[in-house]
Amino acid sequence: MIHLCALGSGSSGNALVLSANGESILVDGGFSRKELLRRMELTGIDPEKISAALLTHEHDDHVKGCRVFCDQLDIPLCTTALTARFLRPKNKLPRKVYEFEPGEPFEIGNFRIQPFAVQHDAVNPVGFVIRHSNVKIGIATDLGDLNTLAIQHLSNCDALVLESNYDARMLRDSDRALALKRRILGRHGHLDNVVAVNALEQLLGENTRCLLLAHLSSECNDRCLVENLFSEKLRTLNREDITMQVIDQCTPSGPFALEDFYG
Repeated sequence: MIHLCALGSGSSGNALVLSANGESILVDGGFSRKELLRRMELTGIDPEKISAALLTHEHDDHVKGCRVFCDQLDIPLCTTALTARFLRPKNKLPRKVYEFEPGEPFEIGNFRIQPFAVQHDAVNPVGFVIRHSNVKIGIATDLGDLNTLAIQHLSNCDALVLESNYDARMLRDSDRALALKRRILGRHGHLDNVVAVNALEQLLGENTRCLLLAHLSSECNDRCLVENLFSEKLRTLNREDITMQVIDQCTPSGPFALEDFYG
């Protein structure tokens, strides 16, 4: 049995933990070390079982606690070579770093990691497909567009963590600067609710059992709006067998149990 726990997601911090058979990996560490440990304690996660941390990109809401957390546990931070090159002079990397290239898979214990390039305004951003035994988990929390590559990797995951960042009307009516609005709306910004929900037709497969919606904007989105939008889409697709939840910024979600149906 694999367990997926979202410690939190949003502009103030992002972190996920995958656990199976006594081993765990952290995906992003966008909270302080102290806060990461506090949230792990709330969800029953033993930090000593975490063997590595993965980093999607260098923005602070994903990397904030990585250096101190990884150094305390003496574990590596796995990141792209370009992202590592950017973070190193800023003293944001731990002692142990494993550098990878998008598109090149690697293994951490019994977890097989497939990083893939995504469109976001970062140095070398990636999403991840993580496999353990026959279970496939797709993670894409910051991306401006679901292009063919992303759809290919994220299709038919047992569990899918997908960004649903903003409502277009709320963003356009907000007090945010025009340049920021254009950045978010752009193909290297964040994912619109409607784009995300419409993509379910291509992303959901017969194996999909868990859908977690991530990185909601606190100013330009609404949790109830997202829940209603995706619930209605799942009903339309006759996929009410899927557990769907919006990841909260302040409170951990899960753990969600992902069974290896084929093992």
